[in-house]
Amino acid sequence: MEFIAYTDDIYKLCNANIERDYSQIRNEIIKNKAELTYYFQKGDSVWGYKIAQNQPLTDLYQMNVKVVRFYLSDIQTLHSDEQEQIMNILLSHLKEDMSSEKGYYNLRVPAHIVDMIKAINSNISNSIFCGGTVEQYIHGKKIAIDMKDGIKTFFADTNYIQKYKTELLKMTYTSFESYQGQYHISAVTSEKAGQIYENWIHSFFDKLDTYKVLVVEYNEKPIGFCTIGETEYAVEGILSAVSNEHRKLGAYRTMISTLINYAYDNGKSFTASTQFDNYIVQGTWNSMGMKPYFSFYNFHFSNI
Repeated sequence: MEFIAYTDDIYKLCNANIERDYSQIRNEIIKNKAELTYYFQKGDSVWGYKIAQNQPLTDLYQMNVKVVRFYLSDIQTLHSDEQEQIMNILLSHLKEDMSSEKGYYNLRVPAHIVDMIKAINSNISNSIFCGGTVEQYIHGKKIAIDMKDGIKTFFADTNYIQKYKTELLKMTYTSFESYQGQYHISAVTSEKAGQIYENWIHSFFDKLDTYKVLVVEYNEKPIGFCTIGETEYAVEGILSAVSNEHRKLGAYRTMISTLINYAYDNGKSFTASTQFDNYIVQGTWNSMGMKPYFSFYNFHFSNI
């Protein structure tokens, strides 16, 4: 069976999937294994995880909130008895780590590794299942943009964001007021879950030196936006919103099409993520040629 490598980095995963070459990820995991919270090694293969503080959520909830990310130098998507044993070693040690320090833990579990999911169920029986996320991408293609009259797109600068911040934030609040993400699903965190996304978009607007914001205007007024991240491999559409009264103008499709072509012009892939059950957005992506390449489950563990 074919072995691949896994890292909690969608940009590198996207590139490895396109190239069908996971050697760079594998080599980085082995080289940087000492930075992991825990790892199990057999021969020159390494399986481990890193526990990191989620400071924004720690501040919001006034409790210790952490995220658990996995790094696997050699892994099969199909079951093997030896791999299941290794995953049980990894997850039993993680259970000990999480039980030893009070906190609320978010485990980002790759959905394609069946033996890890089995190990979660065997070792962390009181975990909280909080849904999942699918990543899609498009590479090496430029697409036509059907832009309605009066519509234009551009990357906003700091002055523009400050001028229209109120309008942009209102779009975000309206778009996410009925949204039910992983922190809404968990009864432990649901009460303040809506504030997470409000704080999130504020942080994007305050870090335009790190992120870019693509804005869609209609008749010289903003009607939508998308924040993006970018590396040497890919452009990621991170968070987007469109005003309710302008949804029929195709603003969302225009934004994504523009970003796909921006990525193409810079020799990169375009990638974006959404919840498993967000079929409308996935349908829009699919119609533009995007396709899924990776997904993960959110398991929460409460020790507070």
